[in-house]
Order: sequence, then structure tokens, then C-alpha cells
Amino acid sequence: MSAQEGNRNNPYNFDDFLFVRNHLNYYRDDEFLQVLVKKYVPQEEFEKIDRDLRALSDYVSFRFRNLADKANELENRIKVTKVKHYDAHNHRIDRIERCLETEILEREIFSLGLFDPTRNTAWSRFIKIFLLYENGEAGVMCPVACTHGAVELMQKFEDSLSFEAKEILNNIRDGKRGEYARGAQFVSEIQGGSDVPANLVEAVFQNEEGSDGYSNCWRIYGQKFFCSAMHADYGIVTAKPIGVQSSTRVAAFIVPSWLPGNKEKEIRNSFTIDRLKQKLGTAELPTAEITYNGAVAYPIGPLEKGLANIIGIVLSLSRLHVAFGMAAGALRVAREAVLFSQFRTAFGVPISSFPLMINQINDLDHFTKRTAAGTFKVYSEYIHFDEKLISGIRELEKIDNIEERKRRFRLRELVMLQKIVVADEAPAMIRKAISFFGGHGIMEDFLSFPRLHRDSLIMELWEGPRNVLLTQIHRDFSRVKDWYPADQFCSDLLKGADSDLIEEYSSEFLRLMSHDSLLRNDEKTLAICRDWEEFSNKIFIAYQEQAFQELNYQDKQLKFSKLLREFKKRKSAKPHVEMVIQ
Repeated sequence: MSAQEGNRNNPYNFDDFLFVRNHLNYYRDDEFLQVLVKKYVPQEEFEKIDRDLRALSDYVSFRFRNLADKANELENRIKVTKVKHYDAHNHRIDRIERCLETEILEREIFSLGLFDPTRNTAWSRFIKIFLLYENGEAGVMCPVACTHGAVELMQKFEDSLSFEAKEILNNIRDGKRGEYARGAQFVSEIQGGSDVPANLVEAVFQNEEGSDGYSNCWRIYGQKFFCSAMHADYGIVTAKPIGVQSSTRVAAFIVPSWLPGNKEKEIRNSFTIDRLKQKLGTAELPTAEITYNGAVAYPIGPLEKGLANIIGIVLSLSRLHVAFGMAAGALRVAREAVLFSQFRTAFGVPISSFPLMINQINDLDHFTKRTAAGTFKVYSEYIHFDEKLISGIRELEKIDNIEERKRRFRLRELVMLQKIVVADEAPAMIRKAISFFGGHGIMEDFLSFPRLHRDSLIMELWEGPRNVLLTQIHRDFSRVKDWYPADQFCSDLLKGADSDLIEEYSSEFLRLMSHDSLLRNDEKTLAICRDWEEFSNKIFIAYQEQAFQELNYQDKQLKFSKLLREFKKRKSAKPHVEMVIQ
């Protein structure tokens, strides 16, 4: 029983917690992230990248965070995102209207020139994007991911691109007068999102001049059903080319949203935005159903190789973004949740001191660290190959060097495994972090966790749900078993881990991958599928654990009381002015 008397003027407040949370710098005050960066960034790049990150973090941790949170306030979510189909003079414009804060945030993030090789290396690009993801998707990071995929796909075939397509690549990657164009990817159709070979949208080469004045060009006809980043300047679009030998195969095209000179006039490139989706998460991001009616398009790569290129390059990069985006967001979530548990008291003591809460704090903290370590390790493999992904198994098998071929195959499977596991774990961990706040955890104006939780549920479905990717991985191993047995793959993947664990996991992985097909519904296959779904988490978590161990990180948990004193000293000291990152 409390000995405290009643007080109608309850003096309790959250001011100290808010002060610490609102003054915490994502990079400068996160020793673990600094250790990760120092571990993986080449020594000759570290000093510059570290300096750039400190400058960028001053924006991401405060200005960008505030813009993202403001855009997600309930009244803004009700007002935006919208599509205005006609102007006052009955012209079809299909104008996307978004919250001003989202537009400002996107403009400032794209001004960083993330994909401009004159401004960013592979490592500086990755870590800057990782840092930006600590604020969640925020209506901006999906366009960043899609732009990344567009750049990488077009760069692969840069020498064979048409003049117009090369200009588009320059607009996206290199920018014009400091402005960088946005990319998107429109693949899914109503009959099946992940079943890309079943696409029905057509591409037709037309010699005659159209009403837009273009002739001798490819044009797109048909409907796309899930088109995120609908406000983008260009979209990677899949379609089946009519009248060619490979007419049953999917080709990849780059499609401008507006032809040159028409953006200001709001004349779309022969397509209509039929409606915007009302989604559970990523509310600030416009996702639409659209109909192409002869949009001018430019092919990327061989027409018959579009499917392999889209999946192997564009979707693989998006899957990388899903994983490291949620890993970055989890760092912020865990930080704020743990600090609140140290601030909040119940029954006279901080709730962080209760044994059940101690276990949950430890679980949350370890999840975030192993997940972040795993994403850095996976991405380091991508950078090892000069950020060039192999489109498919057939292209992979053209590599004569067997060790390089195996390493590239490991990266291919790691990208899918990581997406599956992180997307499965992150929503549960964010939900756990929400519980630290009790009833306050579900208050949208109290903290950003509800938004991050909703967005994490969307991430689970982006670029292939769990079942599709598990089936694809199993199929991949049936195709490479002659030159890369599953048990050897597992042993290579977990190199450095406990030998008994490697032996156990390798044996189980070989058993699961040796089953001939996951597409039958007999009793044995059902059992294999259940075991494979469970084991997929185990094997990748073991990979994450090994990545975490390789850091040799001496865990130092944040202390609320220490940070409160330190931040008050900072505030009273003379402000330090950082130069804007160039």
C-alpha cells in the first residue's frame, strides 16, 4: 500500500523522458552503430564516412524525424494521400496530392544524391540509407528503394540502352542541376502479385505516330494493380511484348510518368491512375491501380530476360531494403523502449528492474543487435561484388570459377532468407516494445511505434511473402545440387560458428532440401514444409548470431539517468554548428 496522500493537482509528467528521447542523436549517441560502421567500412573511407554520418545524423535524428512524425498525425493521414483526377477545366491530370511534410522530407533526402557516384561510394550510400530508415518508411524510403533498383538494372544494360533510356538513367542517378528523379517499379497485376510469369500487360512496338507525337516506339497496354510510389517520375514496368518470338515471356521497360515537357502541363504518359489503395501501413506512400493505354516505354535488357532481371536485380534490392530498413528502425525502437523502461516507475521502482521486464529488454536488445549485424554482413557481400547482382541461376552457372559461383549463390539465397526472417521477427519485436509503454504505447501522438508497427506488417508482404520465397529457395537448391550440395552451403554459410551446430544444421538442411518438390500436398511434403518454415528462421538467426559475434562488441546498455545529465549539459553549452553534408 502506498503511504502517499492524494493530490488533485498530480505533478507527474513525462518531461525528462521526452527531453532524452528528443535530444538523442541516432548516430552520435549509438555506440553499437558506430562499431558496426567501423567494422565494415574500409579503413581508407572510414574517416570521411564517419564525418558525413555525424553531419547527416544531425538532420535525420531531429528535422527528418519531426517531418516524418508530423506527416503521420491522424489528421494528415485522413487528408492525404489523394489523387485529383481532373483540373477545373475538365483536363485529366491524375495529380497525386501528399502531405507537405512528406514532400519536404523526400526532396531533402533525394538531394543527398544517394546513387550519384560522384557523391557517394557503395558504403557511404548504404550506411546513409540505413540511418535514414531509423525514421521508418515515412512515404519516402520506398521510392528510395525503387530508385535503387531502377539504377542498378539500367546500369547493367547501360551500353545497350536507347538514347532516351540513357537520359532517364542520368536523371535518376546523376541528377540535373542538383535535382534527382524518383523511380518506381510496377510489376504486380490483379491475378497474382508474385506470379510474375502470369502477367498479361502487353508491350506493342508501333511504327505509326501516336497522338503524343511519338512513333517507332514500344507502348504499354493493360492494368497494374499494386503500384507504390505512384508519384515517381519513372517506373520499371513488366509487360509481355506482342509479335516477337518471346511473346509469352515477361520483358522489362522503363516508362516515364510524363513525356518531356508534359510534367508541368500535368499530361500523363497515356495512362490513368484509377484509384489509390487504402493500406494498413505506409499511409503516406501513394499506392495505386493504373491502366496503361499506349504509354511510351523503353526496353531494358533483352526482351526475353525481363523476368530474371526484375527478380534477380530489382526485387532482390528491394528485399535487401526491407531487411536493413526494419533492422535500422528496430535500433530506434529498442533504444526508446529501453529508456522509457528506465524512466517509468511502478510500485516505487523503475519497471526495468522487474525480472520479466529484464528478460524482455534483453531479448529486444539482442534482437536488434544481431539483426543489424546480419544486415551489414549480408550487404558487405553485395558490395564485395561491386553491387552487381546476377539475374538468375542460368547466368550464375556461366561463372567458371566455382568458388565465386558458390559465393554469389550464397548471396542470392541470403537476400531471400534475410527478408523472410527479419520480416517475420520485426513486427513481434515492435509489438513487444509497444508493451513497455503500457497504454501509452498505442497512442499515436505519444510515440511513433504504432506507425512503425503498421509499416512492418506491410514489409512482410513486399517483394514476395514468406511462402513464395521459401518455395523459391527450395527450388534453387534442387537446381544447384550437382555443384553446391545443401549441407556444404550450410557449412559455408555458418563458417566460424560452433562445429556441433554446423554439423547439426547442415544435416537438417540437406534433409529438407533433398525433398524433390514442395508443390505436392501429400503427408510427407506437408511435414517437410512445416519443418522448412521453422528451420529457415533457425539457420538465418544462426548466421546473424555469427555476424554479431564477429563484432567482439562489449555490450554497454544506454542509461537514462546518465543521458539526461549529459543532454542537459549539451543544451546549456554553446551550440555546435555542423556543415551541411555535401
